[in-house]
Amino acid sequence: MTPTPAGSLARRVLWHPFPWAVVCFAGAVVLFGLGQEFGGFLLSLVAGWALAQTLLYALAFLRTRAVSVAVHLALGIVAGFAVFLVVQPGDWPVAVPPTVRSTLSFAMAPFAGWIWLSLVGRVTAAVQATSDKRAAQLVEPEWERAGGEWTLRLPVVPLRRSTYLAVGAVLGVLAAGAMATFVLVFADLAQRLGPMAMLLLLGWAVGLPVYLVVGALARARTTTVELCLSAERVRVRTIDGVTLMDAGTDGIRSLTVSSRNPPTRIVVRPVEGPGLVLLVGMARQPKGTAATVPEFPRRLRHALEGAGLTVMEGKRARAGETTLERSPG
Repeated sequence: MTPTPAGSLARRVLWHPFPWAVVCFAGAVVLFGLGQEFGGFLLSLVAGWALAQTLLYALAFLRTRAVSVAVHLALGIVAGFAVFLVVQPGDWPVAVPPTVRSTLSFAMAPFAGWIWLSLVGRVTAAVQATSDKRAAQLVEPEWERAGGEWTLRLPVVPLRRSTYLAVGAVLGVLAAGAMATFVLVFADLAQRLGPMAMLLLLGWAVGLPVYLVVGALARARTTTVELCLSAERVRVRTIDGVTLMDAGTDGIRSLTVSSRNPPTRIVVRPVEGPGLVLLVGMARQPKGTAATVPEFPRRLRHALEGAGLTVMEGKRARAGETTLERSPG
C-alpha cells in the first residue's frame, strides 16, 4: 500500500530524535517529582542522548565542512560550559525547580559525552583523510556499465534493515544499562567521579571492548556483492550466486548511497518486504582498496529518475549522502 504524505510525515516526526528528547525530559521531571528517581534517571539519560542526536543530525545539513566543524566545536565548548554549571554545588543563579535540576544533571552527561565523542570522531576522520591523501594509490570501486545496467562490486557486511536498526537500538540500551548498573552498584564512586569522568570511564571500560567485538563480528561477515541497477530492476547478489535482493525498480521505495556519513553504506528499501543495508566501512577490505562507495553515475541517476526515483533535495538532503526516493502518491 502506497503511504500517504500525512503518513510519511508522521513517520519522519516519529523517528526524529527531538520529539523523544522533549517527551523523555518532561517524563523525567514528572518522575522525579513523584519520587521515582530511577525512572527519572533513565529518562534523563535518553533525553540527553536524543538532544545530542538532534544537534548532530542538524550538523549533517551544513554542506561546508569548515562551517560544520566550527559549529561542532562551538557545541562542544557550550556542552563543557553547561556541564561545569550543572555540577557546581549550591544554588543556581536562577530559580530552577529541583526536579528540573535533577533532570538536567543526569541528561547533561550523555548529551555532552555524545557531542564530544562525535567531535573526536570527526578529528580522527580528518587525520584519516590526511593519511588517505598520502595513500593516493588506494583503488576505489567503480561502477561498470553493460548496456542499460550498471554494476558495482565491493566487499560489504549485508544486513536486513530491521536488523541494522535493532543492533543500533540494542547498543543504545546496553550503554544506558551499563551506566545505570554502574550508578547503582558503585553509587559512592559515581558521586565522586561526576558525570563526565564516569562517562569516560565507561566509554573506555565498556564502549571500547564492545566496539572491538562488533568490528570483529562485522569483518567476519564480510562478503563481496554485486549491486546491479537499471531502469527496470535492482539486484544484489554475492559472488557465490546468492541473491540478497531482486526487485523491479517500480517496487523500490528508496535507494541511498552514503559515501561520507558514517557508517559508509548502501541502503535499499523496497515498497514491500524487508530492506537491505550493505555496510561498506565496517567490512574487511582487500589490501590497497579504499572502503568507500562511489556516487551514482549521472546516466544511472537519470535512468533511475525515469523509473520514478527522485533525488532527495532540500532540507532532507544530507551532505555526503545521495538518496533517490519514490514520491508518495
